[in-house]
Amino acid sequence: MSEEDQLDLPGDGETGIGNASAKDGLSGLDSGEPKDRAKAGDDGDNDRETGRQRRRGLSPAYCLGIFALILIVSSVVSGILNHFLITPFAAGMSLFGALWYISVRRRSSSDGVIFYSHSQILYYWPIWAGAFVISDLAEIPGIATIVTISDAETMLAPPQMALFHLIVVAVVVFFTSVNIRGVWAVVFAVTLLSIGLTFSVLNWWPQVFAYLGGLSLHADQGFYRVMGVVLFLPWLLVVFIFDIRRFFHFLPTQITMVNEIGEGEKNYDSIGVVMEKKRDNFMQHMALGFGSGDIILTPKVADREVIIFPNVLRVNKVLDQIQEIREKRGRNLG
Repeated sequence: MSEEDQLDLPGDGETGIGNASAKDGLSGLDSGEPKDRAKAGDDGDNDRETGRQRRRGLSPAYCLGIFALILIVSSVVSGILNHFLITPFAAGMSLFGALWYISVRRRSSSDGVIFYSHSQILYYWPIWAGAFVISDLAEIPGIATIVTISDAETMLAPPQMALFHLIVVAVVVFFTSVNIRGVWAVVFAVTLLSIGLTFSVLNWWPQVFAYLGGLSLHADQGFYRVMGVVLFLPWLLVVFIFDIRRFFHFLPTQITMVNEIGEGEKNYDSIGVVMEKKRDNFMQHMALGFGSGDIILTPKVADREVIIFPNVLRVNKVLDQIQEIREKRGRNLG
């Protein structure tokens, strides 16, 4: 036997290994297809799970945008068919503004926490919302009072609605101008609204106006629509465009602040900063601001400057996020 033949043939000790390898090869051929199928199934499950996670992450914003679009389209369709309903249109525009606000805040706070100081007009939404609702209700013949002025029919809102809206205006202006602390704010607001609503339901206001000299309160649909637009447009621009130019950006190592529109940025060291939440006006911060509050900041500088950031939305969540950043920084330093 030649040397080449001896290299090709296995020896006595190699026969079992060769047979085992052959069996493994055969078994691999038999089981390769199920393994590939199992791997493909796992990949498919992972893709489906990733798709579900993406849908879960984007669905709230998409749903909010779709709902806002439906409201706006319904207003336009109602205007084409009969009368333009402005309340759904304003609600849809407000939702789009909220989506813009959320997207800007997420992009700006990717490496920290950012929050904005809002103007007092933030709390005026019940005034324009009530005006729009009354203007739409005045389109209904069974609710509105139809009068003829200069050979033209005019729909007047019921005096009870007009008076209740005036009470809402008074409450909003009062509580956004006067700071009543604690439970007294709740008691005062509930009492005032209850009295106004009770007099409207029991139709006692005509007797009250008769004692005051025969006053008569009437306003047409156009008045409430114009009043709502005059308040809604500044509210929309200020809350979602101008207010986001006054911000507070908290990073693990420093704080960047713009306290006034057009003012340059100020930077402070985040170590040693004292932050305090102030929420003493229940009606303004909780009922009208949906959990807003004021943040008082005292940076660690020589003059101990006190900075007040008023009307911060969701102030509790903002402070929780800042506390998380501080804890992470402490663990990294430790």
